[in-house]
Amino acid sequence: MRTTYSRGRRKAILVDTCVILHYLLGDDLADNAERFIRDIVKGSLEAYFISEAYDDAITGLRSKGVSDDVILDTLEKWASIPHKVLPITPTIAIEALKIYRQHGGPRKLHYFDAFHVAGAKYYGLPLLTSDKYVINHSKELSIEAIDLRNL
Repeated sequence: MRTTYSRGRRKAILVDTCVILHYLLGDDLADNAERFIRDIVKGSLEAYFISEAYDDAITGLRSKGVSDDVILDTLEKWASIPHKVLPITPTIAIEALKIYRQHGGPRKLHYFDAFHVAGAKYYGLPLLTSDKYVINHSKELSIEAIDLRNL
C-alpha cells in the first residue's frame, strides 16, 4: 500500500516522529518535511501524532547524546506546529507488540515504529514516514505508507 502524498488531496495523516525531527533538526529530508509542515500550518492538512511520539523523540535524541536543552527546544518548536494527539490504547499497545515480534529487529522495524504502524491501523490513517522498512513492507503491515522522500 505504498502511495505518495498529493498536496491538497489528503485531509488527515498520521505522522511518524522522524518527519518532525527531519524538519526541526534540518537534515537531508528537511526540505520535504517543510513542504508538508506548510500544508499543516495553512490548514489544508490535519496532522496527527500517536501519543508515544514524544517519548520516541526524547529517547532517540538522548541515545544520540543530544543535550536536554536541545531536546527541550525541539519539543517546544514541535508544540508550536498545529497537530492533534491520538492516545495509545491497550488495543494499540497489544497490536504494536505483535507487529514488533513479527517484524522487529536490527535493520528491520524499530520498537517505537511498531506503535506508529499499530496506530495507523487502529485509527485508519495513512502514515507519513521516511522509514524504509515501513515503506517497503506497508502491504504486509496492512497500512498505507507515504514516503517523505516523494513529497
